[in-house]
Amino acid sequence: MSSQEIRLQISDQVKELLETRGIRDEDIEKVIGTAEEKGEKLYREDKYLAKLKIEERTFYVEYSIVEEGTCTIHTAYSHVSTMEE
Repeated sequence: MSSQEIRLQISDQVKELLETRGIRDEDIEKVIGTAEEKGEKLYREDKYLAKLKIEERTFYVEYSIVEEGTCTIHTAYSHVSTMEE
């Protein structure tokens, strides 16, 4: 499933949390799309955890697949890492 094919289901509470953390729907779609295409994700108790580095920021998304192309977002967070010489 590519990031263009993903429909997100996000509760108001999670949406507010994501806004506070500065995480956009587009970022979440990229993380999930990449995880699903490459199979690079962790699975536990009906939930997946995926990560993706976009520029200098690494995003983590916890989600469930409701049906093909639709994902419920449980939470997401990110961090910035830079290396200086």
